[in-house]
Amino acid sequence: MPDALLPPVVMLRGLIRSNFHWGDFPERLAPWCTNIIRPEIPGNGFRFNEKTPASIHALMKDVRQQVIAQHSGPVIIVAVSMGAMIAMEWARCYPAEIAAMHLINTSLANMSLPWQRMQAPALLSLVAHATGRDRLESCIMRWTMNLADRKSLQDRWLAFNREHPLTWGNGIAQMWAASRYRGPLTAPIKDVWFYNAEKDHLVKSACTARIASKWQKPLDTHPTAGHDLPMDAGDWLASLIGPRLNLMV
Repeated sequence: MPDALLPPVVMLRGLIRSNFHWGDFPERLAPWCTNIIRPEIPGNGFRFNEKTPASIHALMKDVRQQVIAQHSGPVIIVAVSMGAMIAMEWARCYPAEIAAMHLINTSLANMSLPWQRMQAPALLSLVAHATGRDRLESCIMRWTMNLADRKSLQDRWLAFNREHPLTWGNGIAQMWAASRYRGPLTAPIKDVWFYNAEKDHLVKSACTARIASKWQKPLDTHPTAGHDLPMDAGDWLASLIGPRLNLMV
């Protein structure tokens, strides 16, 4: 049963993803936490008609304001990819506001090479499919999911994408922000856990491992999942994060 004293969990998605794309992962965390805040990055999903800031710091300020509007104390962050970059920047600038971080399949410009942070085959494929929204979304799913039932997700995800279209400008702004982000060289807070996927075909798993090593924080690796670890191995990920949430009570 979730502990009422547990800080809220803030869930941050990544590059050109919406809070919609968490799917049923919040329900998988429900045995440990039901107080979840899911900010939306400007330019994505439900905020598709807004302009995306072109820096991780500016994105962090936007996300932080969304959270502060709902909660005044420390929070726990669960974040994927670019969302984890936003989390790291938040912890660097306002460490007292972050009780713990769970960072998934992420990277930093000052710790990994560009072709490790976005592998060439995936990048070339995404560019080739960028001329149509449905083609791009289907391509993203292929490159980020190894185990999830893409067929069962595709119709819903494509429909959401059509109703909440990403603009070229916002997609480029997010890629620019993520590609340039240089994160903290040491852990900005005490309680941090990392998670990666050995078969991530988008971002080399070594990128997350390098941050965990530099920060001297624990790393859990899934042997077969892809970049979208919450969708590919949600039960595995929740079984690791959930019990660690209780350590914050």
